[in-house]
Amino acid sequence: MGVMVFYPSICHGQSNKPNILLVVADDLGYSDLSCYGSEIQTPHIDQLAKDGVRFNKFYVSPMCVTSRAALIAGMEYMAAGKNNIPNAVSIASLMRDQGYATHLVGKNHGLGNLDIADPSNDFGFDHFYGFTGGQINSFTGEGNVQWQEDGRMFEPAQLPADFYATDAFTDYSMAYMKEAIAEEQPFFGILAYNAPHSPLDAPLENVRKYYDPTNGINVYEKGWEQLRIERLERMKQLGIVDEDIALPEFGVEIPDWDALPQTSKNSWDLQQDFESLSRSAYAGMVDRMDENVGRIIQFLKDPNNDGDVEDSQLENTLIIFISDNGGCYAGSYTHREALPWSQEKRGAGFTTNYGWAALSNTPFGSYKHGSGEGAIRSPMVVHWPKAMSLKNATISNQMLRIWDLYPTFLEIAGGTYPADQKSLMGQSFLPLLQGKSQEREEFFVSTFYRSKGIVQGKWKLVSYYDSPFELYNLEEDPTEICDVRDKYPKKFQQLLKRWNQYTIKEGFENDLRWNMPTGSTKRGFGYDRLNALLNKATPDYMSDQVPTDQKLTLNFKGKITFAGTTGKSIRLQKYGSPDVIWSKDFDASSLHEGKTSITFTDFPTLEADSHYYITWDAGWVKVMHQGKWRNISPVRESAFAYRFKTMAIPQKND
Repeated sequence: MGVMVFYPSICHGQSNKPNILLVVADDLGYSDLSCYGSEIQTPHIDQLAKDGVRFNKFYVSPMCVTSRAALIAGMEYMAAGKNNIPNAVSIASLMRDQGYATHLVGKNHGLGNLDIADPSNDFGFDHFYGFTGGQINSFTGEGNVQWQEDGRMFEPAQLPADFYATDAFTDYSMAYMKEAIAEEQPFFGILAYNAPHSPLDAPLENVRKYYDPTNGINVYEKGWEQLRIERLERMKQLGIVDEDIALPEFGVEIPDWDALPQTSKNSWDLQQDFESLSRSAYAGMVDRMDENVGRIIQFLKDPNNDGDVEDSQLENTLIIFISDNGGCYAGSYTHREALPWSQEKRGAGFTTNYGWAALSNTPFGSYKHGSGEGAIRSPMVVHWPKAMSLKNATISNQMLRIWDLYPTFLEIAGGTYPADQKSLMGQSFLPLLQGKSQEREEFFVSTFYRSKGIVQGKWKLVSYYDSPFELYNLEEDPTEICDVRDKYPKKFQQLLKRWNQYTIKEGFENDLRWNMPTGSTKRGFGYDRLNALLNKATPDYMSDQVPTDQKLTLNFKGKITFAGTTGKSIRLQKYGSPDVIWSKDFDASSLHEGKTSITFTDFPTLEADSHYYITWDAGWVKVMHQGKWRNISPVRESAFAYRFKTMAIPQKND
């Protein structure tokens, strides 16, 4: 690094340095592009892949904020000092030092202090248009966010009436690129879409490609099980995965598609029709994003839009497309009469269920927030005709990490990293793009307060919440099916030592949130979504192997009352049946009044090898917490549900 690299310019009078555009999708799963096997059609990104390279082992962090900070810092989130990366130097600052015009457009999650009007807080960006925060309504811009255009803070109400986030972000990024071209400057841009992060807002014409029952179109009516199998076959045919790769079994968090009712009068039920529409909204967001990538490609081909491609920038522009983390499940609730292109009867907005998240992450398990492969593997498409020596349509299985982007960009720009700063964690992969052999460290660390993981070569150590660490041989078992901790105790201890050393080095070894102590019980995904007013529920959320005679017990964070809760109930149902098997609606005369725990002795004996779920109404019980009576929030059959599965053979709870 640090050696100036010159590239021939195709535009007379312009800098010989190449342009760089990093396009970041939000919560897009590993296989959600058609060039990675998806049923979602992404022809423009596919064209970039056809004329470029796909990487099938690109690692990202398990959360929007951790990945976005990592790519700008060139190091893992905790190493960077978390939000606002106090331990790091922004890549944009060093690119600007090398003569680049810099811009960030779209979602800014992690740089809360970003203010283009303040040189001490612009993080090296000349321009920023977008929002700081986690998520928005793509049609209104509303959310718990702050909007900004080059230091001018504004409210969503000031957005144009025909606003759609994906389109607007593309408009601004192209405007900043055009400005740089006019000034004969190379540009470095990060176009950070919020798509397809929930809420799933998509234009009518994009959704109708996937869900239009009046014209016989319903791409997702087959359900997540069948579509995952079909995706895997396409992935094998494309060469994204090996022929002998195996799909992991679904966890308890994912209901059997065939067990869901087509429709239901129960407001808390999942139903096939609505789930098909919801997933089509997700597909519509990806579809629209791809259309906008097509707009960018066309712009770079003809920046002046005059039909003359003599000023084309496409061949001299490095375009990289990635996602910030794996596919996400979400738990908000949407009114059944809602439509993803409308604000009427919207509720909380359309969201993604666990089953669809599993489809997004095919062939891997886990989801956003976890550290399984499905959470931290992203598609990566690289397009750079002028300087890339790899054969078009190459699929590379070289392991790359999100913090490898930083030193790659810096080397391309001819810059050097300051010697007095904390060392970067990444390594430039420019030699790979140029077809040269390169020795690379295959090491990755995944941190988030709900999971932790470490990859070293072919070995992977991973834990979810307070589950015990598991060990996987990714070379033999890339989808993490067989835990080999007991088979390779020395390797397990080596990786555990490496993890502990990392936590000490970065100063979070005693942080009980980011380095949660592990226990002896493996948790099902979603275990940590226990209701905020509960200390514990038995059976555990998302647990399996539950005895058929298990009684339901709820332990609350304070005394309880049923005063004023008439008409609100807790209930038990089994998948595949609309019937409520058991329910309770107590009043203030209940024997449980003033207690802190309830064991329902009349809870029914369950069937073996069966999925069950428990739901309750908001305010079914009130809990004294922090000096106030608080209504317990509702639990519906959504992504944050209370599910469990019984043992295959009837067994008593001893």
